[in-house]
Amino acid sequence: MGNWLENWLEVYIKPSHKPSGYEHYADNCRKHIIPVIGHVSLSEITPSLIQRFFNERAAHGNLRTGGPLSAKSIKNMRVVLDVALKQAVAEGYIAANPVPLTAIKHVRTKRVEALTDEEQRTLEEHLFKSNSPLSRAEIFALFTGARRGEVCALCWKDYDERIGTIHIERTVKRLKKDSSGTGTAKTELVFYPVKSDSSDRSLALPEFLINIIEGQKVSFKEKFGRCPSANDHIFFSTVGGIIDPDNLTRYHNSILKKLGLNHKKFHALRHTFATRGIENGIDVSTMSGLLGHADTTTTTHFYIRPRESAMQKAMLGIKPISA
Repeated sequence: MGNWLENWLEVYIKPSHKPSGYEHYADNCRKHIIPVIGHVSLSEITPSLIQRFFNERAAHGNLRTGGPLSAKSIKNMRVVLDVALKQAVAEGYIAANPVPLTAIKHVRTKRVEALTDEEQRTLEEHLFKSNSPLSRAEIFALFTGARRGEVCALCWKDYDERIGTIHIERTVKRLKKDSSGTGTAKTELVFYPVKSDSSDRSLALPEFLINIIEGQKVSFKEKFGRCPSANDHIFFSTVGGIIDPDNLTRYHNSILKKLGLNHKKFHALRHTFATRGIENGIDVSTMSGLLGHADTTTTTHFYIRPRESAMQKAMLGIKPISA
């Protein structure tokens, strides 16, 4: 089993997936699946064996504590095994894929909460008083709905100052370094195209965001004594390079804590943008395009959630037809 999974990762997954996707598959295989059932022959893999594996991982699969793993983690392992063993069936190594005959706990998708009006107001007041690239990057994310990696990957060549637009076509993420690489660093920043053709998008910027970006140009020149080049990053680090997405997250978390706000993920800025946009009359199809979604289903299912105040107002307006 272990040899098959390693071969499958290198032959089928690595060439066809983005680095982050490959890392996801590889981590599941090498950290969880291979250490436990990698020694088992493919011909001996049965639904019962796979089921016991899932049960054991669910109860004791946490690599740090030895305690339980989340239902989402077990679902991820199940998906990995399902895809890998489907390929094993296709190549004639096994007669049937046992994974569909197993059962795991249902995963309840957690919605990312948008900022409340008061939280957004407090955050905005702080961010607009700051001229730091990190604050400006956070403002840009809040008012464009751009993903964290998309914001960090933006270069001056993506900004058309003549018409005030920004082109989002790439993202960046910190990933584990290929073991064949040189040096001692275990991770590296990897650039790759955005998720889909729909995610490759150009956004017209309101005047206040144009001012934010132009302010970055001025700040760069003041700090480094030259105008930024086309390949320099719009939101830059202290040494003029790219802002590490993880550092942007740490900054976001520290600001929320400093302001006494409830902890919400950086991705909540994207959900806040979608929520406010819909509330202010942007139709779902247009919002889907602004967010870079392939279709409106993702937008409506994950990003649009009615506020309790709106639901309360709607309920209070319900009356008997005979009244």
